[in-house]
Amino acid sequence: MRKTGADRFLDSMDASMSRTFRSLASGILGDGALSAREKALIALACSVALRCEDCTRRHMEQAKALGVTREEMLEAAAVASLIRMGSGLNAAAVLLEELEDADASKR
Repeated sequence: MRKTGADRFLDSMDASMSRTFRSLASGILGDGALSAREKALIALACSVALRCEDCTRRHMEQAKALGVTREEMLEAAAVASLIRMGSGLNAAAVLLEELEDADASKR
């Protein structure tokens, strides 16, 4: 697996701090109330929503290793894209509110 920017950064840190971060990630992404497989899909979708290409590649590889299918990954990415689009619409609504407030104050 190719090293991401995050991997390179962690490798440059104090070894104890790097181990702590990686241990936390392993603990969170392991089996729990949600399976590691389900968490891999969530992590992949979050990476897509955040538009982090290194993260998307990393979580795609982890998902593949856990047996997530191509179709499942694409569907998770589609959900993430929809959420990202919705957040863009919410941000655009702020513009609309500001314009409406400006128009109202002119009256």
